[in-house]
Amino acid sequence: MKELSWEMLRPAIADIGSLDDEKKVTFASFQKRAQSAVQELVYTEMPNPVMLLLASPDTDAEQCVKDLLTKCAGQKHQIYDIVYAENLADELSPMWLHIKSGTTQEFFSLVQKLMKKAKFKLDQEEILLKILKKQDNDPKLEEYLTDLCNYIMQDRVKTDQVILNLMVQHLPDRPPLLFGHDLTWKNLFGCVNYLTENGTTYSSHELLEPGLLRSADGGYLVLRISELVHSPALWFKLRHILESGLAGWENPNESVNSIIPFFAPEPTPVNVKLILTGSYIDVASLYSIDPECGTAFYLRADLMNCFPLKDNTHDLALYLRDRCRLMGLLPPDASAVTVLIERACRLAENQTKFALSEQELCNIMREASGRGLRKDLKAFTAAEVRETLDARMFRANTALEESGDMFRDKQIILKTKGEVVGQINGLSVISTFGDDFEYGEPTRITATIHSGPEGGISDVEHKADLAGEIHTKAMMIINGYLTHKFGNDYQLPVSANLVFEQSYNEIDGDSASLTGLCAILSALSEKPIKQQFALTGSLDQLGNVQPVGGINEKIEGFFRVCKIQGLTGEQGVIIPESNVTSLVLDEEVVNAVREGKFHIYPVSIIDEAVEILTGVRALLKEEGVRNKDDSKGGKSAKSQDAACEENIYDIISDKLYEIDTRDDPVSLWDRIGQFFQRGD
Repeated sequence: MKELSWEMLRPAIADIGSLDDEKKVTFASFQKRAQSAVQELVYTEMPNPVMLLLASPDTDAEQCVKDLLTKCAGQKHQIYDIVYAENLADELSPMWLHIKSGTTQEFFSLVQKLMKKAKFKLDQEEILLKILKKQDNDPKLEEYLTDLCNYIMQDRVKTDQVILNLMVQHLPDRPPLLFGHDLTWKNLFGCVNYLTENGTTYSSHELLEPGLLRSADGGYLVLRISELVHSPALWFKLRHILESGLAGWENPNESVNSIIPFFAPEPTPVNVKLILTGSYIDVASLYSIDPECGTAFYLRADLMNCFPLKDNTHDLALYLRDRCRLMGLLPPDASAVTVLIERACRLAENQTKFALSEQELCNIMREASGRGLRKDLKAFTAAEVRETLDARMFRANTALEESGDMFRDKQIILKTKGEVVGQINGLSVISTFGDDFEYGEPTRITATIHSGPEGGISDVEHKADLAGEIHTKAMMIINGYLTHKFGNDYQLPVSANLVFEQSYNEIDGDSASLTGLCAILSALSEKPIKQQFALTGSLDQLGNVQPVGGINEKIEGFFRVCKIQGLTGEQGVIIPESNVTSLVLDEEVVNAVREGKFHIYPVSIIDEAVEILTGVRALLKEEGVRNKDDSKGGKSAKSQDAACEENIYDIISDKLYEIDTRDDPVSLWDRIGQFFQRGD
């Protein structure tokens, strides 16, 4: 089989372009889907629309929303400040007034003049008309100011009485954009505060707190779904307010409400465009507490993290440069940017795509910049980035070193030389500290065969309750393949035991299905497997090899063990052909492949893997396998065609037929037939 050359083990990064380009690139610059949704949100006339913005947990969704809204050229619409006024007919029910943003200071000045004229019973019509003209002849305001003039002329104003209270003020022509954190009923919906004097508890419109929802009136409010899920009452109240368009002042947790039950400010109209951010898990949690929440969403968009490298190489380079500027770091030079792009490809496990993991990349650049400053550099280079990556690996690789010691001291038994029947090296990935650090570690898998009428595979991990559901499915697929390949005409007369040796924790996934099946085929055929190889791959029932995750860590893990036990120049790994574009390997592994000390073989069907592992020819899928009838009369494949090269599937078929017919009694009719054939 053809092995991969070293040039195929890392992404080919094209010219990154000039880092002096004046173009500004942010994370939002890559978000075409979100840009489309935000543009629609800006233009929609729908009352209180809700937009769902899905993002991975390490994405700075809030900054992205800011940048997306900055890019949108929205329609100009009037924004209003919120004033709560003394209800001249009922002081326990303050009322709201809308004042055009940017005119509030002038409004209060004119109202003062209006009240002075009313106090001295002078003509107020000119000032009143001037106020109303600037407020677009708002009928509610006109009615209130008229009543206020009459109220003053009747000398009903009390000493130090505050008639109007500016509760929410906005900048003119700039819709507010607010972000909610540590949500409570009070900071989201506002509250009524109370004072106590001489044993009497009271409140007024001066003591009203608006909350985020009223403060964002006429603009945008961004909330995290996880916080709403944590307090479901907030979500249900928020949804009710958005649907009704009115925000009241009740607070179910406020005991003072029972003391002053008659103080009831007028509910405020709500005009807010709500953006909910969170992960798919957060959304699933929201659906679990409110199965009908989907009806509240007007728009939905994803914040993507993975993008094609070819079309975005220059923009990615500028993004990395601009992030350094934003964080006050040294600028990266072209070599540093190239290494960072390679790292982004590694995060995506793809040579043609990159993962824009802001947290990961920014942390690397912070440390690389610090190293550059300590060297008195004006820009950090590839050397500082590689030093940073090595240091980050060193700080987190305690478990990796302990694993290496176990292999070095032969506490974990694994061969990288020689040949063994029914024993194979699988590849796995170990996660530590959550998902922050992962490393590859080879696993010895063994298979044994015994005759028995039940047939099939006995998965020891499953029986010991150490296997997850996907692993169990993989074992069933292996059984399906064997039945399809060898059991078309009769039930398999043997059973197989499959064990992941020295594995004491729960395992899951289907990436060992190729490995397990190769071990079983070796045990069935009694053909040894070359221990210098390790392999990984998912499998379907027809023998097609499917891609797996963690391919880079798996390859590097086996290479590490081969180094510990001594590189022979024959060791290597077998991987799915569909994983070739996933390779972004460590430079040490690439150099070993370049020097012929390590080998990587891609396969697309199990037959190719079997031939590499055993050195014995395997039938291609379309050739099929001889069934029971091909061996009647005791003729083997070799006796039928001496020129036919030995293949592993015919060997297995012959053996299975031999076991199946070993104890069959010869019937009377068979003996009579044999008698006449001999001519006796």
